[in-house]
Amino acid sequence: MEILGSHQSSVERGAEEKEAERPELETVPPGKTPHRLADAWKEKLAPAVQEAKVMLGIGRNAERNEDPLSKSPIRLERFAKWLMAATLVSIFCTAWIAWSIHELHDFAFRQAKSVNDSIEISRYAILAANRRAEATEKTYDLAAETSRSQLRAYVSVLGISTQNAFEKNMASSLNYKNVGQTPALGLRTLTDAAIISSSGSDVKPPRTYSTSYGGDNEPTIALGGDIAASDPVNRTFKEAELEEFRAGSKLYVVWGVIYYSDVFGKNHYTRFCRYFKNDELRRWTPCQTGNDGN
Repeated sequence: MEILGSHQSSVERGAEEKEAERPELETVPPGKTPHRLADAWKEKLAPAVQEAKVMLGIGRNAERNEDPLSKSPIRLERFAKWLMAATLVSIFCTAWIAWSIHELHDFAFRQAKSVNDSIEISRYAILAANRRAEATEKTYDLAAETSRSQLRAYVSVLGISTQNAFEKNMASSLNYKNVGQTPALGLRTLTDAAIISSSGSDVKPPRTYSTSYGGDNEPTIALGGDIAASDPVNRTFKEAELEEFRAGSKLYVVWGVIYYSDVFGKNHYTRFCRYFKNDELRRWTPCQTGNDGN
């Protein structure tokens, strides 16, 4: 009986301890509903619940700081596939850009070569055109020169007439003619005569006239196709010169020049030199020098 009584007392003590450990329930005051009582309990327990969430890593901040790749192996696999696809697209785009740059470079090179070829062809065409123009100009100049040569005036010496042979006042005049097809303009004649030594075979005039006229602006004449004669050259010779001429030791020389221009505006000259001996008074002989013209 003692044992049973002690066991009962220990059971009662345990029940009392459990009852003491239970939180004391608030007495519901009069006028408060059970819902209001639950809200009050929620407000009291809110700090503890929040602290527990922080400790357990649950909440908005924890969700924000959590690595998305660590949530699930499926997400990690999807991310890896997406990254591989993006890498392949990037490689494709890079290859396409490189190919486009290469094609653009080749196109630019072909265009530059085409432009250079066009420039070279144009240069050769210009050179050919210049050569054709030069050839045409030379042909024209040659034709014009040939035409001028065929149509221009040519004044030639026909002969020399002598009056009062072997006399002190022996005189000679020049006979000349324009044998060209156009008139000789601005014609002037200069004539001289002298008795010179006959030593040597080279007979030449005592002095040479210039190829261009340098005299005053005296009136000039135009000569067509008729024969003309210059004014006689009057010289007074000494008796001793005439004796040597009669003896054949000296020669009688007549020389001079004819200046004129053609209808094309070009100046010309005809220089002449003739001599005869005492036994050949009727035949003039050209000098070895002094007979030329243009």
